[in-house]
Amino acid sequence: MTASPSGNGPLTAADARPGFWCECLLTSAESDSTVLVGSFDAYTAGDAVRWIRIAVRMLVSVVDAAEAEPVHEWLLFGSNPTAAALERGEPFAIALRHEQLRLVWSARPVCFLPLAHRTGRALPPCALEWSQPAALRAALTASQNTHLPARR
Repeated sequence: MTASPSGNGPLTAADARPGFWCECLLTSAESDSTVLVGSFDAYTAGDAVRWIRIAVRMLVSVVDAAEAEPVHEWLLFGSNPTAAALERGEPFAIALRHEQLRLVWSARPVCFLPLAHRTGRALPPCALEWSQPAALRAALTASQNTHLPARR
């Protein structure tokens, strides 16, 4: 049994903190495999949308115009409606394709339980234990060395 953060018995619904789970998945048509590229635990809908917008904005320039057009439209006009939909409990996803690769960013409402301690935005050690390509492992390790301000 897991103890409440206050140490006064088991976890209850009052211990849960609402938020949004965001992730980016990469799928290759050649190997038909999916890899988790990144994840983010946001505590506001605005933070969830911001995480997706930053990543999408960096990559939208490399896809062809037909693929990029709806994504550019979302970047220009979709942030507020997307945040409002997340606040209503609706999940969100947006995708980009480039040749044989497909990237999908998603966000969905969740309740975070205080089960694993995270310092700032650093992932716990178990996050690096799953099988992944060496390039992705190197990127994850490098990102852990980036000093970001601690979340409050």
